[in-house]
Amino acid sequence: MQKYHLSALSFIYFAGLEEVHAVPLLQVFITSPKPNFQALQNLPLVAMLLRVILSPDNVRKISVPTPSSVEELCTCLCEKLQIEKGFTIQYEDPDFNNQLCNLHDISELPPEKATLRLHWELFLTPISVHSEIDPPADEESTLSVQPSTSATSSDSTQVASLLRSEHWPSKFPIPCFSYDVELKLQKANEEYEKNGKSLTVSRDILMEVLGKLAEAIYTFKAYPKDTDLKKVASALIEKHPCLKRPGSETGCEGWTLSLKNKMQNYRQKLRELGCAELILNRRDASKHTLKRPRRSELNFLPDIPTGFDEEALENERKWMEEEVKKKDVNMRALNTKMDFTFSLRRREVVEDQPLVSTLKQRWPALFNEEQVYAEFRRINHLDLKSTFLTSLDNNSRGLLKLFRAKVIQRGDCDLETLLDNLDEQMADLTVQRRATALRGLPFYFKEHGTICKTILSSEALEHHKVGMKMGILEVVTSNSSTSRSLSDVVNVAIVLEEEVVLENMGDFVSAFIVLFGMLYALNMEYNKDLRYTFEFIQKVFLNMGTECSKKVQTLMSKLLEN
Repeated sequence: MQKYHLSALSFIYFAGLEEVHAVPLLQVFITSPKPNFQALQNLPLVAMLLRVILSPDNVRKISVPTPSSVEELCTCLCEKLQIEKGFTIQYEDPDFNNQLCNLHDISELPPEKATLRLHWELFLTPISVHSEIDPPADEESTLSVQPSTSATSSDSTQVASLLRSEHWPSKFPIPCFSYDVELKLQKANEEYEKNGKSLTVSRDILMEVLGKLAEAIYTFKAYPKDTDLKKVASALIEKHPCLKRPGSETGCEGWTLSLKNKMQNYRQKLRELGCAELILNRRDASKHTLKRPRRSELNFLPDIPTGFDEEALENERKWMEEEVKKKDVNMRALNTKMDFTFSLRRREVVEDQPLVSTLKQRWPALFNEEQVYAEFRRINHLDLKSTFLTSLDNNSRGLLKLFRAKVIQRGDCDLETLLDNLDEQMADLTVQRRATALRGLPFYFKEHGTICKTILSSEALEHHKVGMKMGILEVVTSNSSTSRSLSDVVNVAIVLEEEVVLENMGDFVSAFIVLFGMLYALNMEYNKDLRYTFEFIQKVFLNMGTECSKKVQTLMSKLLEN
C-alpha cells in the first residue's frame, strides 16, 4: 500500500473535474496510488464571500470558489457579475484600517470574506469590443431611450486621437521644416559659425518656419502666453543661430512678435474651419470674456468626433441617463460612452455654464469618484489621484516642518492645533500626515476660506450645506477636535453650489482630491478665499502651469531648501 505525504499544503486542489475542489488537508489521506476522483466531486467547495463595489449605487454580494490567483479571481468576477475584463481590483486592507489597496497577489486578500472595488481602466484607452453596445434583449422593452448609434472601441480611439496628450514642455521641441528650408538653414548655420553672419530670411522661409511653429504650438496650447512664445523663439535661435535678428541682445524678440501675430492668424483660420475650441470666442470678444483654458487644461473644448453630430451624442447621453437608474449598470458600456460624449459634455459645461444640479440630472454618471478621475484625465491627460498622493507624500514632511517653524515664530493657533492633533495620533499616521499637510495650507497662506466643515453625526447634512458654494462636510461622532481619529469619522461629503454631490468618501484627503477634480470637470473657478491653496496644489503637486504667485513661489523655494 502506497501513502502520499501532503503536510506542505494547506489545501489540495483536484484538477481534471468539471469544477475545481479545494479540500482541507486534514480531511485527505490517500492510501491508493489511484485515488477515486469520482468520489471527490461530492465534496463541498471552499467558497469565499465577497462584497463587490461596482459603483457607489451598485454593490453586490457574491460567493466564489477560493481563487488561486488574481487572474482566476478576475475570471470569476466576470462570470458572476456578467461584466467584461478591463478593470483592476482594489481591496480593503485590514492592516491599514480598511484603506483601499491594489490587489497584486492573491495571498494579500483577507481569507474567507473581503470587500473589493473594481476600478475600470477607462482613460482614453481603446476598449476591445467585438460588437456594438446595446442593452440586452430582455431589457429593451423597459428602456425608454435607445441610442441611434453606439460608441465602440474604434470610436474611443478616434476620440483619443483628437485630444492633446502633453503639457507645455520645459524646452520647446522645434519641428523639422521642409527639406529645402532645412538645407538652407544648415548652410546658413555653418556660415554663421564661421563669420557670425545672420541669414537674410526670405518670405518662403519665413512662412515655412512660422507655419510649422504655429502648428507645433497649437498641439500644446491654443492660446499661448507671451512668455511661452518667447521660449519658442529662444529654442528656435538655439537650434538655428543663423536666424538671430539684429537689433536685440538675444536676437529672438522679433521672432516672438512674429509668432504672436502668426498664432492670431492661425486661430482665425481654424475658427473659420469650425474648430470648436476657437469658434466659441469670436473676433469681437474682449480679453476678459474669452472662454479659454486658464488652469493649464489640455483639452478645454474638444471637437465632436468625425462622422458624428450633436444629435448622435445626445442620444448616447440619454442612454446613459437611463442606464444609471438600473440595478445592474453596464459599466463597460457606460465608460465607453463617457469617453465618446466628452466633447458634448465639455460644450455644455463651458458654453452654457449650467448649475451643478442641472449637470447632475443630465450627466449622473459624471458624479462618481472613478468618473471624476476619468474626466480629469480626459481634460489634462494626467492621473489625478496617483499624481496628487505621490506629490503629497513627497512634500508632507517638508510642509509639516515649515508649519512647526511658523508656529514657533509667530504662534499660529490654528496650525498649532492641527499639529497637536497629529502628534496625539497612534494609528493611520500616513493618512493623518497627509490630511494635516492639506488642512494646514490655508492657515500657512493666511487665507480666510474654509475647505472642510466638521459636524456631528446627530446633525443633518441638509442644514449645513446651505450657503456653501464648495467644500467638504466631515461628519464625526465626537466634537473633540484635539483627539479625533479616523474611526470617529462616519461620513465625508462633497458640496458644490449647496448640493451634496458625493458622500461616503472615506477620508478628508480622498474627498479633497475628488473635489479638486470636480472643479476641472465642471469648469468651476477656485474659491477666491483659497486661491493660493488651490494654486499650490495645481502648480506644485500636479505640475500644471509654471507661473506662480509670489506666495506660492516662496513656499516652493522653502520646500526645495528642505
